[in-house]
Amino acid sequence: MKKFFTVILLGLIVITACKSNKDKEIFESASAKAKAKNYSEALKDYQKIIDEYSSSDKAAESYFAVAAMYHMYQIPNISNEESLKKAAQYYHKLYQEFPSNEKAPKALFMAAFIEANEIKQIETARASYQTFLKDFPNHELAPQAKIELENLGKTPEEMLQTKTALK
Repeated sequence: MKKFFTVILLGLIVITACKSNKDKEIFESASAKAKAKNYSEALKDYQKIIDEYSSSDKAAESYFAVAAMYHMYQIPNISNEESLKKAAQYYHKLYQEFPSNEKAPKALFMAAFIEANEIKQIETARASYQTFLKDFPNHELAPQAKIELENLGKTPEEMLQTKTALK
């Protein structure tokens, strides 16, 4: 009986070890496909990691990679506006799912930046920047987030007027 449990335990260890490397293999495949500009196939691999290995570090990296591909309009057959919205969604999802990941602050900042400057969702951007500053007040992007908040919704002319009025 003891031998039976030992065999089962070893089997589980082998299965777990194989599975834990699978996310890394898929991620490497996705990265290679993205580098070769085969973005649709890379997207499928990254999405597989997100769906099947959702607690893996590679899932966080996959969220970031997918968001970046959408932000750079690399996914075919999707409008630029929809691509930007998806980029912001994936950046937000990384922050929500992996708030202590090293990429979380940049992801939240990028989501806010896209919302503010590219898809003009000013109130959503305001909330995102405020969350960024609350959660990451000492991050290197915090000063830029403060500037972005001060200038939300302003035209370049309005920003210039404000800047020259302060001098």
